[in-house]
Parts: sequence; structure tokens; C-alpha cells
Amino acid sequence: MKSQITNAMHREQARISLKDQWGTMAWITFLAALITMLIGAVVSMIVRAPEDSATGNVITFLLNNFIFFALTYATYYCALEVLRGRKADASMLGIMFQGKFYIPMLLINLIQAIIGAILNLIILLPILLTSGVVLYFSMMVNKIPLKEIQGEATGDVTVALMILLFTILAAFIGVFVSGVFQFAVWVKIDDNKLPVGDTIKYALSLMKGRFGQYFLLQLSFIGWFFIGVLTFGIGLLWVIPYHNVAIASFYDTAREEKGAPISVE
Repeated sequence: MKSQITNAMHREQARISLKDQWGTMAWITFLAALITMLIGAVVSMIVRAPEDSATGNVITFLLNNFIFFALTYATYYCALEVLRGRKADASMLGIMFQGKFYIPMLLINLIQAIIGAILNLIILLPILLTSGVVLYFSMMVNKIPLKEIQGEATGDVTVALMILLFTILAAFIGVFVSGVFQFAVWVKIDDNKLPVGDTIKYALSLMKGRFGQYFLLQLSFIGWFFIGVLTFGIGLLWVIPYHNVAIASFYDTAREEKGAPISVE
């Protein structure tokens, strides 16, 4: 379904909505990152497990999927509030830990993690057949060893191109999956009584026929993220809210065009 609202309009709406709230949203983004780093540092000091060890990987998984995800989802909540003309504040960072949100949002996050792992398992299967187990599982968990890639590139150009191709494919599908589940978070915020399964189905229906435009909207922020990185990450404090509010605008438009999630076709 082709929307009458262009990506330029979504970005403009984001800028309009963020007027007088740029500083607040930058502060919220900073606090989310700071809390994440502090918790990670404290846990590392207590556990004292090497980062790439089995224990370290388990700790990272638990932190990412039971605590840190809630902070990320809270920034999505703030973006939706700002888009709809309401004031955001730092106290909203704890909203996903509330009883009505935590368990459903945790399930959404875990389902996304499982689906992502399964898709990577399938998409990157040719890497296992051509390059071995180490590189395969490194790519699955997004830890690509540079020396391994260099070795493949110098040893066999065909294998190197295959690695590049399937990495791009995995990234493309990852954008789709992350988009659907970001929508699912907002659907659950808007319709808290909707079961998690129906929430995800409805979020998927919102993406149906709109992924091309959604993908282009995501691509349009690459330059901004690049600039944010060049400023030693400081610029990201403004780029991330800008991006999230623009995506929230896309969600709101898709929801308006689709209608309320009474039933999913």
C-alpha cells in the first residue's frame, strides 16, 4: 500500500514534534546509555568474567534481554509521546519496568531475539558450509573476526564475496525484523490488552506493503548517524531521538491507514 505521506514529511513531522524537546530527548538518550554502561560495569566488576568467555556471553545475554531492552523500549515510548504532542521526561525511562508493560515487552523482545537467531542460522548457512564453524557462529552473534575475513578474502575471492553478500542479506532482513518489532512495542503501548501474538501479527500487517518506504526512511538517516559518530558520539544524542520520532511518525501513519487492531487479516 503506497502512503500519501512521504519520508520527507515524516522527517519534517519529527522536527516539528521535537521543537522545544530536543534537549529533553537528548538528555533521555544520554541517561539510557549511561545507565546501561554503569550497570554493565558494575556487573563486570562483580562477576569478573572475560568478555568472550561462556560466562561473559551469558551475562551479556541476560543483561541485554532482561534489563537493557526495557531502556531501549522506553526511548521508543518517549518518541511516541513527543510525536503526539506530549511532554517527555527522564522518569519515563523506568516505564517499561512497570507490571503492565514488563512481561509483555519482555516476551516481544525474546521472540525477536529467537526469530533473529533462526533467520541468521538459515541465511548464513552457506558460510558454515564454506568457511567453517568459527566464522559462522561469529557472524551469527554479530562478532565478525576481522582476521578471519581477511584470511578468507586473500585465500578465496568467491568465499569473500559470499560472506559479503550474505552479510548484506542478513542486515537487510534484520532491518525488516527490527522494524516489525519496534512497531510491536508501539502497538502494545497503544493497545495494552492485546495479546502478544496478536500484537506482533498486527505490527507485521502494518509493515505489509510499506517496507520499501520504511527501508528508504531508515537509509535516509545514515548520513545523520555518520555525522553523529564523527562528533565522538555526542551528536547521536540528537540524531537518535530524531530518528525514533520519524519512525514513530511512520508507525502512526501506517496505523491510521490500516485501522485499529480489532482483527488482523
